Amino acid sequence: MRGSRLIRMTVTWAATFALAGATASAQPASVESSESEPAEAALSIPFATLSSDLSAIRQELDAATTRALQLEDEIAGVEADTRALDERISVTAERIVEQRAKVEAADTRLAIAQLRYELRLIDVYKRGSFESFTLLFTAETITELVSRASVLSRIAESDSQVVADLAIAAADARYQASTLAALHDQDRQLQAEQQARLRALASLLEEQEQQVAQLTSEAREVVLRARRFTAETRQQWRLASIPTGTAIPRAVATVDGKPAEYVIPAYMPRSYSATGQSFAAVCSWYGPGFNGRTSASGQTFNEDDLTCASRTLPFGTVLALTRGERRVIVYVNDRGPYIDGRDLDLSKAAAQALGFSGVATVHAEIVMPLQ
Repeated sequence: MRGSRLIRMTVTWAATFALAGATASAQPASVESSESEPAEAALSIPFATLSSDLSAIRQELDAATTRALQLEDEIAGVEADTRALDERISVTAERIVEQRAKVEAADTRLAIAQLRYELRLIDVYKRGSFESFTLLFTAETITELVSRASVLSRIAESDSQVVADLAIAAADARYQASTLAALHDQDRQLQAEQQARLRALASLLEEQEQQVAQLTSEAREVVLRARRFTAETRQQWRLASIPTGTAIPRAVATVDGKPAEYVIPAYMPRSYSATGQSFAAVCSWYGPGFNGRTSASGQTFNEDDLTCASRTLPFGTVLALTRGERRVIVYVNDRGPYIDGRDLDLSKAAAQALGFSGVATVHAEIVMPLQ
């Protein structure tokens, strides 16, 4: 009897904790819509929601089962981090290969510019310092003087261009080399983060194994159901993917009926309620190299969609972002950024909607879909 009760509570916990909002077809084929005639939600996004029953249900579980479920959550979180880090390490490795080619090309251009400069210096030295003046003073007519002055002027311009080319090539070589060094540094940081996550995962799995061994068969079924639910949610994320290159029309939405409108993808709900949870977020953006890859949630990353990565917010968390007069609503479907001092990594489209291309601070508020 107690086992059946635990199972029922777990099912209730799972359903109330993670699923709300759009429940239409999981196929992304019908994302086309009109600005004036919003279409029904075409994607089954597993939006995160807060459950008032969650704490009460957990209090009714015995301590061992509660800890086992906590470990499941922690393991799922660390696994999501490792997946995100795997993708970032892979993309960084590709960028390093590309950047090495750029460094080699820049070094070749610099070597050619240096050779031209050295040959010009040798030529000037062989001709002697006063040759230019001699050419001018030995002119017998004004016409000849003007002609020789014009030739010397062109020579001087050519010399200036040689020096300018050398300066440009040297600056470009330094820039390309520094970019490569930054990528190597980024790779080292990501590798260190990944190793830390793998150690944490190994520790959690070991504790989970010991914890499950102490559970009753009924309690183990609770853990297995929670594990299956996590897998099903990841599958739901996968099915909610929009193939890259697919047009994603925009629409507008409101938060708590306020007149200010937020840009959203047309498949998203049009109304949201404020939770009162807001914060200033330092945002970067990502897209090139990641487009079409699998995000940590399981959804295919699409740089043209309005999504973001967070290190702490649950997948499916919806954020209303404001920067000046620009407003956009995004949802969390990935992990990152893994750079100190940054809070969110926005998709390329979300950053463009907010009007920035580097790093910017935006006002973020957690909101809940109303339909």
